[in-house]
Amino acid sequence: MRLLLCFVLMCCMSGLASAQMTAAKKIPPAVEKKVVLNANAQKVWDYLSEPGNYKKFSGVQEFTCEEKALNAKIELTTKAGKKRSQYISVIDYDNFKICYFVTKSDYAGDKQWVYAFEVKSKGSKKCEVTLSIYFGFDELSPEFKEGITKEFDDIVAGLKKKF
Repeated sequence: MRLLLCFVLMCCMSGLASAQMTAAKKIPPAVEKKVVLNANAQKVWDYLSEPGNYKKFSGVQEFTCEEKALNAKIELTTKAGKKRSQYISVIDYDNFKICYFVTKSDYAGDKQWVYAFEVKSKGSKKCEVTLSIYFGFDELSPEFKEGITKEFDDIVAGLKKKF
C-alpha cells in the first residue's frame, strides 16, 4: 500500500511540475527580406551554398573562408567597413538552407547572432530566397538594423544581377 501511495504522490508531483513549465517560443527573425529570382531553385542553391561565391553576390570588400562546408570559418569586411567573424553552423542540402553563426561583429553590442539564407522553389524556373537575421528576443539597435538591411539589399541586388 505504501508503495502505491508513493507512486501516486510521485505522479501528482511530476504532473504539477510539468504544468508549471512555460511553452517554448519560436524566435522570430529580427530582419527578413525575400526576393523571387528567375532561376531554378537548385541552380540558385548551388551558387549560394558555395562559400567562395559569397563575395560575388554580397559585394563585401574582403572575404576569406578556410573550408567549404559545415563549420567553415569565415572572415569578412562589408561594403560599409564592418568586420565580422562567423562560421557555417547549418548547411541543409536537402532543404536548401544555410545558416551563419556570427561570433564577432563590429555592430553595436557583443551578442552573437545568426543569419540564414533559404531557397524555395516557385515552379521549374523561379525560386524565392529568404534572408533572415535571428537575434534572440532582443530588439536590434537602429544602427544594427539599418546596417543589416543594407547588407541584405546588397545581397539581393547581387543575386538579381546573377539570376
